[in-house]
Amino acid sequence: MQEPLFGRSVVLICHHDVDGSFGLILNKPAANPFEEDEKEHPLQNFPFFGGGPVETNNMFFVHNLTYLPDSVLLKDGICWQGNYEALLEAIDENAFRKDNGRLLVGYTGWAEGQLEEELEREDWMVYNGPIDDILTQDSDHLWKNLLQKMGPYYKMVSNFPTDPNLN
Repeated sequence: MQEPLFGRSVVLICHHDVDGSFGLILNKPAANPFEEDEKEHPLQNFPFFGGGPVETNNMFFVHNLTYLPDSVLLKDGICWQGNYEALLEAIDENAFRKDNGRLLVGYTGWAEGQLEEELEREDWMVYNGPIDDILTQDSDHLWKNLLQKMGPYYKMVSNFPTDPNLN
């Protein structure tokens, strides 16, 4: 995938069925929508990530707080969403932190069959290994680290320059 938004993106698929797919980009920093608030907000000092180009005025969160009410367990203790008030409480208690959660604006979506077509064309490299450490990794190195876990070919790909013409 060579588009600037999706190039070297790590997309966590949160929902997939016959009607389509929903995912969040975990490694593209974005502006914190609460940063400029004059009134104190619990999310003011958290880094935000651009989850995708759809509904960028909506906030999503990924975390490992499996006890958070209304969370959806995805895989390996990684959860998506949950009760917002419980999230704010977890932040206040220092349970939701930068090393175990990501706050995102927007999401990435695919219509019925669209993701399957992109996978068939090999537009995406798919990592199916454990994801329990994706939130603890530095977002700048997440894409490369995951590729290196996929074997020698992907390890080589992970070292390619962003623009091969500048090599």
